[in-house]
Amino acid sequence: MAAEGADDFERWHVKSSYQDFVRQEGVPLYEGSGLPDLGSLELGEWPRRGGRAAYTRLGDQESYNLQIVEIPASGQLAPEHHVYEAIMFVLKGHGATSVWQTGEAKHTVEWREGSLLAIPLNAWHQEFNGSGSEPCRVLFGTNMAQVLNLYHNLGFVFDNPYAFSDRFLAGAREYYSDLGRKRNLKLHETNFIPDVRAFELDSAEDRGRRAGMMRLAMGDSSIGVHLMSVSEGTYVTAHRHFAGPHVIVVEGQGYEIFFMPDEEQRRRRRVEANPYTVIAPRLNEFHQHFNIGRGAYRMLAFTPFPAKYGMGRSYDPELTSRSDNRHSWTYMIPFEDEDPALREEYYANLRRNGIELQLEPLKQGA
Repeated sequence: MAAEGADDFERWHVKSSYQDFVRQEGVPLYEGSGLPDLGSLELGEWPRRGGRAAYTRLGDQESYNLQIVEIPASGQLAPEHHVYEAIMFVLKGHGATSVWQTGEAKHTVEWREGSLLAIPLNAWHQEFNGSGSEPCRVLFGTNMAQVLNLYHNLGFVFDNPYAFSDRFLAGAREYYSDLGRKRNLKLHETNFIPDVRAFELDSAEDRGRRAGMMRLAMGDSSIGVHLMSVSEGTYVTAHRHFAGPHVIVVEGQGYEIFFMPDEEQRRRRRVEANPYTVIAPRLNEFHQHFNIGRGAYRMLAFTPFPAKYGMGRSYDPELTSRSDNRHSWTYMIPFEDEDPALREEYYANLRRNGIELQLEPLKQGA
């Protein structure tokens, strides 16, 4: 049998069902390792649900992505449901989201800038702008890209009638109206946080001196969510993992350093970071969070590490700084093992900003 020609193969082969879907949506698709400001990102008209939207393909991967959406003044989005996970974060404005299962009463949650809300899997949801004069902007952290590439069938993804009742139990609804439940150290379960900038975090000394963290179990989702805060005058140890996590700055001023293992210093990349900067490191790319502003430098992260479901992985976030774990795909470089040039650059930034140094000096020769 003769092989098909190159033109026939190109017509047959589907490079990415996710990218095909975004083209069908008619809105921008942003790529790279990050974006400087999700709050001012240019969006396109979005006929399917109304308003304006854009999608991301960051970190050179198609497992996790962001969907950034703007709702016009006094406007609303068309309702939808889908068999991919979604966690909603409010970038600007105020409004409300209604969630419901077919045949059940709607549950409506009011939100504002800084709010974080879980959308139960395949539940109907609809968003409303509470302002009559200003647009509002929200984002959804999702595994849409992964699901579309897996099933490559929009009818299955957006018109599937199956009701995941275990995601929408009556008791779980309480997690939309209260603060949820503390499950463990650095682990909290809830479906809604009114403002992530004010949410109390636990100490995370393994990540850096005077750092705070809270992992969040939201909506029984397979998307991991956590909040991290770096105190004034400090920074976080360099760490790496596989591609997919998206880190969004929600408060403060800082910068991010990216480098690959054994990469020369001159090839390191620096990214300035302010509220609503997003970074998404490449596979095994070390990255490091530096606070150079007044007050806390706080981040929201969407990751492949759900808090409730281990998914069979041997990954343990409490063991990633062990020296015998150096060759794992998750690893944190202790302060004493990092390149001294990183710290010297940080000290210089603090001096320029008139901020007092909070880190203990390293011992000579350390």
